[in-house]
Amino acid sequence: MKRLSLLFVAAGLLVGCGPSRMPSDFNANAGGGNSTGLDTRPPGFNAMADAIRNGNVPPEAILTTIYFDFDRYTVDAKERTKLDGIAGRVNATKVIIAGYTDHFGTEEYNLGLSDKRAQSVRDYLVKSGANQSSTEVLALGSQQADKSAAGRQSAAKDRKAIVVDANYSGPISSGAVKPATVTAPASGNAPSPAPVTAL
Repeated sequence: MKRLSLLFVAAGLLVGCGPSRMPSDFNANAGGGNSTGLDTRPPGFNAMADAIRNGNVPPEAILTTIYFDFDRYTVDAKERTKLDGIAGRVNATKVIIAGYTDHFGTEEYNLGLSDKRAQSVRDYLVKSGANQSSTEVLALGSQQADKSAAGRQSAAKDRKAIVVDANYSGPISSGAVKPATVTAPASGNAPSPAPVTAL
């Protein structure tokens, strides 16, 4: 009898836990064509954002690459000149700023740090006159980092943010094409880690 009672209770719970009701005005296609309705990305960013996530960024679409010291997310003075140099192009197009980290640290920490790096570049560009609604930030953490890098210096090339022209109209390869190789600046001494909280 107890078994039968437990079955009825379990069946009642399953019926009560059915799919939640959607609001009557819910539009599943409201998110820029994403069938889940959860994509909040503004129109015009989708194809290039997908290419960045997949590591298929055409080198010609990259406006600049900004490098960061270990465990830092503030744009260094020597890197700001790169952003000043592309300010006119940024104002004339939509851009995606993708942040990256090396493979040291936890996944959550690296995602937060890469987001702060991309946001820092975005803030600098907006202060320089870029339209904030024409920029998007993408945090990739250590997803595309060189896992074979043994130390901080060999992983310096992964501590970056790239500014990508979202309106680039050339071909986007389906194979994994890494961004143009640029040598990261060598830092004389390793900075002490700055406290960063994951977002």
